[in-house]
Amino acid sequence: MKRAGFPRRVAAGMALALLIAPAALRGQEARPTLYTGAEYRSLSFNAGIGTKTVTEIVVPIGLVLPFSNRFTVDVGTRFARAERTDENGATGTITGLTDVQARAVVQLVRDKALFTLTANIPTGKTKLSSDELAVAGAIGSNLFPFPVANFGSGASVTTGLALAVPVAGWALGLAGSYRRSGSFTPLAGVDSTYKAGAEVRVRAGVDRVIGQGRFSAGFTYSSFSTDEFGAAEVFRPGRRYISQASLSVPLGNVGLSLYAWDLYRASGSVPINGQTTGKQNLMTVGAGLSIQRGRNLLRPSVEYRMIGESTGDSSLVKAGTLLSLGLRYQVAVGETMSVQPSVRYDTGSLPNAGTDVAFRGFSVGMSVRKTM
Repeated sequence: MKRAGFPRRVAAGMALALLIAPAALRGQEARPTLYTGAEYRSLSFNAGIGTKTVTEIVVPIGLVLPFSNRFTVDVGTRFARAERTDENGATGTITGLTDVQARAVVQLVRDKALFTLTANIPTGKTKLSSDELAVAGAIGSNLFPFPVANFGSGASVTTGLALAVPVAGWALGLAGSYRRSGSFTPLAGVDSTYKAGAEVRVRAGVDRVIGQGRFSAGFTYSSFSTDEFGAAEVFRPGRRYISQASLSVPLGNVGLSLYAWDLYRASGSVPINGQTTGKQNLMTVGAGLSIQRGRNLLRPSVEYRMIGESTGDSSLVKAGTLLSLGLRYQVAVGETMSVQPSVRYDTGSLPNAGTDVAFRGFSVGMSVRKTM
């Protein structure tokens, strides 16, 4: 049944929530808010792929500063230590801060139009050694959701605009952004710099209240210009397409959420030799519960990922699976602070020479939110 008198402003705000990252929307709070915590994640692999263990410990810190009800700034970074041990016992580590990200959000028209300006400030680790490159490759896999997948990628600036309108009970939104990157030195002992190509991203989304629940769906398209290494054009990334949908419904004092998303990366190309790189598709489905316990929330979850890859123009083949079971408990501490301890168990497999190599892992963490 359609809700009588469903506010048009609320519908438009829901569309903006679908299009803009949550941190930007949290900035609409009336007071400054600090976010921090710590997380440790570990994965162990059976013999066959060259890697024995990968671990990472991360301490994030972020601050949201609302200067008015229409202008907000948020800034954040992470301190991380990632380590990879190969099957011979040799280890490599990367330790340090990641790049700092700073963002300004302006509501041009309340609940209908947002402008964002984001700067990536290059404080993270670059000039990696061969051992550090192996670590970066291990944590950068799309299949493994490590908290930090990239320590440093040079300076960049991204501008974005999001628009939302209510139409016949639906909240409809459209957003676009443009990112321009600077150069950085990725390899130790090599003076040449790398410059990622510019990115254009367009996103459309819909959102609707259904009974006491809510349905959201979105589609994102990204296109890239050619990357440069030194004075040469070395790689043109393939276009990327992201589809996602979610449904949340209340069941008494329990909230049920279901979601799915799919990331498809088309083949890229190498200009210097004309070769075509492989395609990739990552599919994810998941479900979670929110169980109210007074002022606190217990949140069990389950998620499944499957990644497919190809070589050149060949068909996609399965390149790995991941099943994750998680539990979070959000605890209110007074009126201005909440803490959220979490645990997670991961298990999955990677194909290798006609067999599946199993892996398993876990993570433990604590996040803290403090309103000033």
